[in-house]
Amino acid sequence: MNSPDTAALIDPAVREWRPDIRPIGVGTRFTIRARLGVIPIRGASEVMTWEPPQLAEYRSTSPTWPFRMTARHQFEPTVGGGTDYTWSISFEEVNVVARPLIALGVRLFEPALAAQADKLGRYLAERSEGEPLPPL
Repeated sequence: MNSPDTAALIDPAVREWRPDIRPIGVGTRFTIRARLGVIPIRGASEVMTWEPPQLAEYRSTSPTWPFRMTARHQFEPTVGGGTDYTWSISFEEVNVVARPLIALGVRLFEPALAAQADKLGRYLAERSEGEPLPPL
């Protein structure tokens, strides 16, 4: 599920999420264009952990001031045969100026997380059973 081929399908904020190389692995860099509410976002990130299908972590490489972000996508099998998906984002303060910006980022990400969960749920419900997931 953590694939550039499904990013825009499962996350309404994503406009583009493109890797610099395939297959994706630790060190792969991504460019991203997104929108948090009315705020356009452009940046780049690098894969820090790549353990499909269980775990992927990305750290922002641009911009790097006044804070950096790390996104973690974790997939865990459930007893009933399903999968729990957890998406978390942490902010690392690089400069004290970042504090109000991080607070704003947290407020903007909360509705974005809810919108992504809703869109991901609809995407999974509409897929045919046994339909293969897009390649990583």
